[in-house]
Amino acid sequence: MGRQHQTASLSLILPAALLLLLGATITEARVLRRVNDRSLFDATSECKKASYPDLCNSLAPSASVGSLTAASIDVATSKAKEAAAISAKLMKAPGTEKLMKSTLCVCRDAFSSVADSLQLSAKNLKDAAHTDLMVNLSAAMSLKANCADAFQDWPGLVSPVADINDHLSKLVSNSLDLASTLKN
Repeated sequence: MGRQHQTASLSLILPAALLLLLGATITEARVLRRVNDRSLFDATSECKKASYPDLCNSLAPSASVGSLTAASIDVATSKAKEAAAISAKLMKAPGTEKLMKSTLCVCRDAFSSVADSLQLSAKNLKDAAHTDLMVNLSAAMSLKANCADAFQDWPGLVSPVADINDHLSKLVSNSLDLASTLKN
């Protein structure tokens, strides 16, 4: 009976251990990739330089800091466009009060401006215009604060876009952090 219990335990443990090993191998394969068949790029190491490393790692694998930065900017741009669309939709929802509509209008405009700055950033990255890249990413970071500020002006008015604004802030922050590691 003891031998059967031991065999049953091993039959449960062995598949779990293999899955863990396979998962670690896949993760390592995603993180470490060959670049030009010479060097290895470690996205996890680069993501440690970002304000939100886990969010950055979700963009891996990338072949270089530049491609990781581009991916971060692309995701942030999509999120800004999504935030602008959500703000516009909420403004038009039946029963939305005038003050809420007005504040959401500020958010919609801010998110649209963030998306514009991020699109310029993507172009700056492709053109290797590092100074312009940093200026446009900084502008995006500053502009996204306009939405939160608009709601802070009205105590008791709760932002229905606070979560998406927070997520956008993290994405833009990571983009700025990654871009700052690029060589001029």
